[in-house]
Formats: sequence, structure tokens, C-alpha cells
Amino acid sequence: MSTPHYDPVAIGLHWGIAALIAAAFVLGLTVDDFPKAYEGTVVNTHAIIGLAVVLLSLTRVGWRLAHRAPPLPRGTGRMVEAASKLVHGSLYILMIVVPLIGIPTLLYRGRGIDFGILQLAPLVPRTPEIYRPLTDVHELAAYALVLLAAGHILAALYHQYVLRDGLVGRMNIRAMSGRS
Repeated sequence: MSTPHYDPVAIGLHWGIAALIAAAFVLGLTVDDFPKAYEGTVVNTHAIIGLAVVLLSLTRVGWRLAHRAPPLPRGTGRMVEAASKLVHGSLYILMIVVPLIGIPTLLYRGRGIDFGILQLAPLVPRTPEIYRPLTDVHELAAYALVLLAAGHILAALYHQYVLRDGLVGRMNIRAMSGRS
């Protein structure tokens, strides 16, 4: 029997956003480890990835509202279902909020964004009394997102290797090609 799974668009958005979040988080953590000459490029790349995360996350929310999730495995209790909804809702919120906090943080640092063809000049003067607390909030929210995602991964591993209930098969990338 085949495991019911998400459609290829939902699967692609899930794994694409996950990869972008990981890349943005690593760049955010390591920006100070790069030579000073690369700082602007690293920050700009981090910002562009963040914008991609928020745009794809909004797309994912819209897609999810129009497309039902596959059913949870039989025997999933109400508490597990409620916890799943809470975690997923929190992940969606943080995937959107973290980059949205990052945008004014970047702008109040006196930076713009270079998209290659189009450049967004700094819109406001460098204002440390605004960007410093925003930076702290952005970092805390990013850690919350990554910790919640880590819990999500651990729960998926628990379902896969302890419960063996087929839950992970719902988001299996092989389902994108029609193989489950």
C-alpha cells in the first residue's frame, strides 16, 4: 500500500525553504568569520536568501490553504495532532517573521540590497539605537525557528524509526516523481 503524500509543489516548497533557511542561518552565524572584504557580499546574500524564504513561505501558506494535507497515520492521537498543528503553525509564522524582522534591521544598518540587475539603496540613515535591538530580536527569532525545526526533525525521526507509522513518507521527495 502506498503512503499518502503531499503533492510535488508542497514537497518542493518544503525542502527548498528548509535548504534556504539552513543557508541563511549558517551565513548569519559565520558572517564575522569571513574576511572583512566579503562582509557586504555575505550580508547581501543572507538578505536575498531571507527575502526568498519569506516569499516562498507565503507561497507555501497559500498553497497549503488551497491543498489539504494527506491524512495523519491511523492511530495518531488528538494530542499528537494538536502538537503537530501548533508546531507547523509556529514554523510558518517564524519562516515569515524572521526575514521580515531582518529587513528593517538591514535598512537601519544603512545598507541596501543588491539584486544584481536592481539595487535597492539604503532607505534610512544608519541608526544604531534601532538596528541593535532589532538585530537581537532577529537573532532570537532565528534561533527559535531553527530550534523548532530541529524538534520537527526529531519528531519525524521518532515517527520513522520508533513508531514506524509512515508519517515521513508524506513529505518524501521521491513522491515528486510519482514513486513512493
